Amino acid sequence: MLLLGLFFAVNSVSSQETKLLRGQIFSDSIPISNIHVVNLSLETGTTSDSSGKFNMYARKGDTLFFSSIQYYHKNIIVKDSTFNSMLIVNLREKLNELDEVQLDDIKLSGVLSKDIDKVPKSNYEKLGIAFPKPRRTSLALEIHSASNGGNITTLLNTLNGKFKQLKKAKATGENSILVNKAFELFGEIFFISQLGIPQEEIFNFLYYCSEYPNFSGLVEGESALLLIEFFKNHTESFKELRGLE
Repeated sequence: MLLLGLFFAVNSVSSQETKLLRGQIFSDSIPISNIHVVNLSLETGTTSDSSGKFNMYARKGDTLFFSSIQYYHKNIIVKDSTFNSMLIVNLREKLNELDEVQLDDIKLSGVLSKDIDKVPKSNYEKLGIAFPKPRRTSLALEIHSASNGGNITTLLNTLNGKFKQLKKAKATGENSILVNKAFELFGEIFFISQLGIPQEEIFNFLYYCSEYPNFSGLVEGESALLLIEFFKNHTESFKELRGLE
């Protein structure tokens, strides 16, 4: 029984042995570089080189996560056969073209180069009339009024209030860009399956994370492995805050 127990113990350790895995990433038969490859099981990662190739250590049963802003994410479960030859990974590019829309009885494909000649000229162009000048904003009107004898104190207070609003709006806009970039980098499935964040709470979680000063640097640098560690470190506190199990 003792020998049998030792046999199973050794066999179990052997089955969990890490091996070097070699792979290459393509999109439409073209090698693609700088794709994040993360072993979610071992929490290690790398990126593909200029020829789309990558090397990393893995075990049978590990989950490999392929991530990039420009391509749809992909998960691959490592099998015994994965180590026998080069692992070929095909990623599908995200297209920015819009679905075909109907506008004034003219079908547009969403591709600017194709649609530019289909769009009718405006009524102003047809009649040879110059485009009307854009109306000045309320802020511009207030500046004009003050510069022509208005109360300078009122102007300064107005400007200060406007600048504060603009600064806040700018910060909020930049924050939203970072949050959306982080979501695009990992995709919905990652947050649900790996972190246990409910679908309806994913963006709440990302905005919660965006309050930390190192969030922007990690997202801008597309540091997938460091971001995964960052997310895991803040998952429990977010769940407690939101009352999630």
